[in-house]
Amino acid sequence: MIRIAKVALSAAAMVFTAAAADTASVPTGGYSAAAFYNLANAYARANKPGLAVLNYERAKLLDPRDPDVAANLLRVRQSASLPAVSAGRLDRLTQLASPTALSWIGLLGLLLAGTAMLAREKFSAHRGKLLLSALVGFCLLGVSAGAAMAVWPTLHSAVVVGHSVEVRVSPVLIEEPLFVLPEGEIVRVGDEHDGFVLVRTRAGRSGWAPSSNLALIALQR
Repeated sequence: MIRIAKVALSAAAMVFTAAAADTASVPTGGYSAAAFYNLANAYARANKPGLAVLNYERAKLLDPRDPDVAANLLRVRQSASLPAVSAGRLDRLTQLASPTALSWIGLLGLLLAGTAMLAREKFSAHRGKLLLSALVGFCLLGVSAGAAMAVWPTLHSAVVVGHSVEVRVSPVLIEEPLFVLPEGEIVRVGDEHDGFVLVRTRAGRSGWAPSSNLALIALQR
């Protein structure tokens, strides 16, 4: 239970740091949904869809219920001719409450369930009430864990910030490109090798792309 709560807390209260290839896309005034949103708006006006999508996604991760972030992200994706991304059931779970609230819900559930289970032996006359309290605690913990599961894929996702990034079958430049990633596309990332990273698109295509043309949505400090 403690492990699940830690995962939920770290995923919900994500803190971003700058990567070498992504320094310009990190707000200088601190990490917040508003800061990332304003930076994304600036990149959108400058016709830089990759960096705009990246910062809208970061703002959405910190504040998934902000309608302005969702609307502007959709507008930028449409302007860049990127396919719409539909939200799954677990993604909708993160919109029920803020990441901070979900992390506190998980911790409250863990404390409630743990306290109730430990008190069962000492207060046997109230075993029924304690079991009910433990059940409520496990339910709260489940909500927080579900939110962490929804956020988890984002921890391994990156935005294409380069223009027309070529993807190859192996991490070398002499290989002919398999396909080209458009700027602003979101891909899952895997292994790294000699300046390349293994990527997988939403359509299931995979290959090696230069890491300098990709920026992780979430970077753990």
